[in-house]
Amino acid sequence: MAEEKETASAPAGKTAITETKSCPLCKLPGRASLFAGTVRPCPAGCAKLCCTGTKVVFVLKGVTDTAAARKITGVLAGLEGVQITNARHEPGRIALRHAPDKVTRAQLRNIITGSGYQVTGEQATFSLRGLTTAKLAATVETAILTDPGVTGIETVCHKSGKAIVVFNPAKTSPQKITAAIHTTPCRVVTP
Repeated sequence: MAEEKETASAPAGKTAITETKSCPLCKLPGRASLFAGTVRPCPAGCAKLCCTGTKVVFVLKGVTDTAAARKITGVLAGLEGVQITNARHEPGRIALRHAPDKVTRAQLRNIITGSGYQVTGEQATFSLRGLTTAKLAATVETAILTDPGVTGIETVCHKSGKAIVVFNPAKTSPQKITAAIHTTPCRVVTP
């Protein structure tokens, strides 16, 4: 189990996510696999969406039960170039892979919104090299919170070497969050 740690002080205008928290990656390994980007084994040269698609995790408001999750899954599953990875109402997230040449993130957001649910952001997972202590994790968390488009941090875990960040794609991007992380001794590793 992850140790509980105190969250670093948030920069001006930001609030700390929580006073104490446990790492969800360490507590819930199944959820970690779904949302942290664990790769399923595929044969070399796989050309399916599972290997070639662009991963996106949408954060949703209004998905309160299994029926709502099924409704969104049903709408998205019928689209060409979309593969649902996970749709569960508990975390209010839907993870999928898509072919950007067939359907864009903006189109996916519009389809979800058209189904009666609000997309409040996206979630990105960063694998970090050099994230070896709880103190470094706090430093990385503080650096990420300096980005005005970051709306939350699921975890910055020194045991798994991963950071899971929720952000508003209209205000920031994974590239900007990566730049913020690079102001610390840690580096984002691309898969």
